[in-house]
Amino acid sequence: MTKISILEKKWAYEELREVRIKNAMASILIEASATGEVNLYGDLAFNPEVDDFNIEDYFAESYADGVFTLELMELPARQKDLKAIQLKLGIPAGIALDITTDNYPLSIVGLSGNLKTDSENGPVSISNCECDMHIESENGPVRVRNSSGNIFAKLENGPISAEDISGEGLHLESENGPIKMRLASFKTVEIQTENGPIYYETLPVDGANMKFETENGIVHLVLPINYSFSLKAETESGRVKSKLDAEVTHEDNTFRIEQIYCDTDEVAQIEIITENGLIKLSGDSHINLDFIKVKLNQVKEALDKANTSEEKEMVMDLVSKVLDYLKKAAGSINEEKVKEKVNEAIAKLKSTMDDFNIDDTTANIKVKVEDISSEIYDGVREGLKNAKAEFDGLKYEHLNAESLKDYINKVVNSPLIKPYLGSEKKKAEKEEIAERSRLKILDMLEKGKITSEEAERLLNAIGKE
Repeated sequence: MTKISILEKKWAYEELREVRIKNAMASILIEASATGEVNLYGDLAFNPEVDDFNIEDYFAESYADGVFTLELMELPARQKDLKAIQLKLGIPAGIALDITTDNYPLSIVGLSGNLKTDSENGPVSISNCECDMHIESENGPVRVRNSSGNIFAKLENGPISAEDISGEGLHLESENGPIKMRLASFKTVEIQTENGPIYYETLPVDGANMKFETENGIVHLVLPINYSFSLKAETESGRVKSKLDAEVTHEDNTFRIEQIYCDTDEVAQIEIITENGLIKLSGDSHINLDFIKVKLNQVKEALDKANTSEEKEMVMDLVSKVLDYLKKAAGSINEEKVKEKVNEAIAKLKSTMDDFNIDDTTANIKVKVEDISSEIYDGVREGLKNAKAEFDGLKYEHLNAESLKDYINKVVNSPLIKPYLGSEKKKAEKEEIAERSRLKILDMLEKGKITSEEAERLLNAIGKE
């Protein structure tokens, strides 16, 4: 006979500043509390005929000096039918959390207070958080996505993956586990590992300082287009494989690459150190709306200060960089009408700045730039929106699949794909098919249907890494 026990506990403290959890009971989901209280919910199925069992005996709680401590103790082994369904813990907004767990999965969503996690073997998932993070794990996998804040992570053998993360600083130490960072935006980056591979895809962060160090693992660094950087790579027995346009110089065990687009750029400093591992350098040709927005705002700020010929020259340098970036990135827009709209806005911006006169009222020029900036930004955004709508139509009409295996089979057997298999169609047509597949893969990754590693393998297979 199984009995269901419904857990519902709440704690409220006026001067609460930190919550400390020690979990040895069950998997746990931690979310932001809407009530301003610490609350715990869950269902527990157990056998009441085996000894006397009182779930309250397995909680220990205390409060002192603004710190609430809660221990979730290990449930008795003699309860063979005991099954703990995932517990849900609510933490008030802005309250720091320090949680230690052993082998149970831990999921953290939407927190805004500083976060510290320590796990032995259980997987840790962190998403939609805005806080500084301190993450430690022995062997369990760690995943972080759609979050902002400084990150310090220390791991032994478990893998760590992250997507869409940003902050001032990222410090990561690992022994053997693989490291995968996508859509990362940090001013300071320090990643060290002994034998694990490192994959780091950075967004355009002006003046960033990045250092990657490994003994035998591969280092794969992906840089944005039109990104100003100075890179030094040191390797004893390894080699450098670069897909970047910039020239690679080699002397003794040191490789150097420098790529500067504008004299006014804050040049990113990148250092890679490895003993035997391969160093791969790639470029990311996909357009980044945040980067466009930042650069156009810099143009407008520079216009406010443009009172001398030197300041005018600085504005022109910024515009030149934005135009160069947009011209290359516009190639990633498949919709001709949207591409045409973006190119028209680019031409207007170029014409406006060609006619720029220091004697003109900068306020008038700024209004024109703002209007043109909106056209460019909205045009690019519309292009991405249309691409997603087109993909959604394809997904529901032709490639509706619930699993990775089904998706692969349907892609291969799709009537839209078959005409291109084994043929000599134009490169543009192949790119269009690959782009649709890329969107599908990223959509499945976002929904958690596939892992980052599976997504990477698929993207590599279609040439969209």
